[in-house]
Amino acid sequence: MSILNIYDIHVHGFFNGLMAPLYAGSTVEFLPKFSVRGIWQKWCESYPIEGSKADDATTVFTGVPTIYSRLIQGYHAMDPELQAASASAARNLRLMMCGSSALPLPVMQEWEAITGHRLLERYGMTEFVMALSNPLKGERKPGTVGKPFPGVQVKIIADEESGNENTGSGELCVKSPSLFKEYWKLPEVTKASFTDDGFFKTGDAVTTDKDGYYVILGRTSADIIKAGGYKLSALEIESVIIEHPAVSECCVLGLPDKDYGEIVCAIIVPEDGVKRKRDEESKPVLTLEELTTWAKDKIAPYKIPTRLILWDELPRNAMGKVNKKELKKLVVLEE
Repeated sequence: MSILNIYDIHVHGFFNGLMAPLYAGSTVEFLPKFSVRGIWQKWCESYPIEGSKADDATTVFTGVPTIYSRLIQGYHAMDPELQAASASAARNLRLMMCGSSALPLPVMQEWEAITGHRLLERYGMTEFVMALSNPLKGERKPGTVGKPFPGVQVKIIADEESGNENTGSGELCVKSPSLFKEYWKLPEVTKASFTDDGFFKTGDAVTTDKDGYYVILGRTSADIIKAGGYKLSALEIESVIIEHPAVSECCVLGLPDKDYGEIVCAIIVPEDGVKRKRDEESKPVLTLEELTTWAKDKIAPYKIPTRLILWDELPRNAMGKVNKKELKKLVVLEE
């Protein structure tokens, strides 16, 4: 088995992407840097349409949501013959996984349509490695991170405003054999990070669906927007907006507001084709009024953004993630 790993080397990369495969006798291949062309080419070389499977063929691939979005864009830029070869090659991989941040439903659906793979989503943190996962064999539910691994205990602690523990939504807390002991030389931070009965407070807001699959609503400090008495999940709103045909990427933030506490702001990266067409017509690629009209049948009115910002790209770190706290500071400073 050969695993192509393009995660940066945090604990997930060390344990899931490197140590576990090596322990199982696999070969792990690291790319010097992320390359859309390089990944598709590697798969095509692994599984040529005419010829036998390569001896060093990739069988497992792991990536973050942004990487799959970029691979989809690269696929659509290919000529039909290369598309056919690339899709055929990708279908021969045994497993494809996605983690690190929420996977937008349209990305999951399009990737499955192209490659036949329903991405395996899981949930973990440096402090305990992995805790939740959709099943390897069984129903992988879009928009969820599955259920606890064997030996892992989880519970939801509601905040003071909701009042009911272990029901509805709240902060996810984890107790696991792989749970860390303490933060180095930070005893007060360590104490504040654990419940009295030894569960680690992840800082992630979650809920569960009717089948007990966990749904990540976002970081309690960055993805939960408190607007006019409502507590809104930025990730939920993003998952709706990303379906708009003019939107390539989006990030939803709660911006300070004197009347509502926070307002919902959407930062959008336009889809290239739509942008070119609207530019030719001397029209903005998307207006707040157009977004509101489009979204009114898809999401509750109080969740629809009241501020829209168009950017050419979203600033990301080396792992491909957007730092919403820093992004919020940047937007506020620009006002």
